[in-house]
Amino acid sequence: MGSKDKKSKDRKRDKDENGTKRKLDAEDGPAAAAAPAGRTYTLSIAVAASCIENAQNLELATLLAGQIARAAAIFNVDEVVVLDDSPDKAPGRVSAAAALFARVLQFMETPQYIKKALIPMHPDLKYAGMLPPLDAPHHLRSTEWGPFREGVVRRSAPGEGSWLDVGLDRDAHIPQAVKQGVRVTLAMGEQPTVTTAGGQQVLQAALALPTDPRERAGLYWGYLTRMAPSLAALREQCPFSGGYDLVVGTSERGEQTAPCALSLGSFRHALVVFGGPQGLEYALQNDELAARHAEPSTLFDRYLNTCFDQGSRTIRSEEAILISLAFLQPALGAAQRGDGGGR
Repeated sequence: MGSKDKKSKDRKRDKDENGTKRKLDAEDGPAAAAAPAGRTYTLSIAVAASCIENAQNLELATLLAGQIARAAAIFNVDEVVVLDDSPDKAPGRVSAAAALFARVLQFMETPQYIKKALIPMHPDLKYAGMLPPLDAPHHLRSTEWGPFREGVVRRSAPGEGSWLDVGLDRDAHIPQAVKQGVRVTLAMGEQPTVTTAGGQQVLQAALALPTDPRERAGLYWGYLTRMAPSLAALREQCPFSGGYDLVVGTSERGEQTAPCALSLGSFRHALVVFGGPQGLEYALQNDELAARHAEPSTLFDRYLNTCFDQGSRTIRSEEAILISLAFLQPALGAAQRGDGGGR
C-alpha cells in the first residue's frame, strides 16, 4: 500500500461514520490484536562507525544512519552498538562519526511526542527531521491506545507523584516522584482509566520496566543505543545479564553456509557484528585485541558470509545489515523454537 493510501485509511479510521472525530479507544492500538507470548531473548547488532565516516557529507551520513535504524526496527533488534573503529580518536573520547551515528540512532528511536523534551538541538541532527520514521509499536499515535506507553516526566512532587507527557490529550500520573525530564516506560492498562491528581484530570498509570513490553506482551519496544570504544568492549560492556552467549561476525571471508542449513543453537542474548567499508579486519588492526588475534574470525562463535555469489564487488554497510538479518532470521527463530541444532 502506498503512503498516500495509508494516510487516507488512517484518516478514515480516526473518524466515525458521521465524519466526527472518534474518542480514544483501546481498539485503535496494538492491544486490539491478541497479545502474543512474551519474548525473553534479545538480538543486538554492532556496526562500525567507519561506515558513517565514509559518507561524503552530513546529509548522506544522516541518511545512512537512518537506514540502519530502520533495518534494526524491521528485524526487532533490541540493541544497536556503535563500534568506534576510528584509529584517530583521542584517548577517552569518541570519534565525530561515532557521535553522529549514535545521535541519529537515538533520535530515530525516541517516540515523536517526546523528542522535543529529550533531544536537544545539535548540528549533527540538521537533516534528521527528513528521515522516515521507525513507526515502531512504541511510537503510538495520539488516537491509539496500548497497554504500554513511553512518557517523559513534566513535573513531580514528593508524596504527590509524577505527571507525564504520553502524547495524549491528558497527562498520565504515577504515585512515584520521578525526576523531571526523565523518560520512563508506563503500564497504561487495557482501557483508559481517568482519575484526578493535583486538581487535574489524568490517566492512571504504573511504572514498568523498559523490558516489560517485550517480555510480558511480546511487543517490539525499540532498541538501546550503546557506544563501544573497542572490540573488547562489545562483550565486556554488554547490558544484559550473563552477557552475549552467541556472537556472530559477518565478512565476505566468512564460512559459506546456506540459510536452510545454518544451525546456531540456543541462546538468550545474540550479537551480530558488522564491519565498515574495510571490514572487521580494519577494526581489529586498530584494536588492542590485535596482539592476541591474527584475524577477526577467532573473536566470534560463528564467522559468516551472508551474501556469497554476490554480483557487485562491494556490499554497503546498510545493505549488509538487511541482507544478513534476513539471512540469519530462520536460524535465530529455529534456535528459539528448540529445533536449531548445535553450534
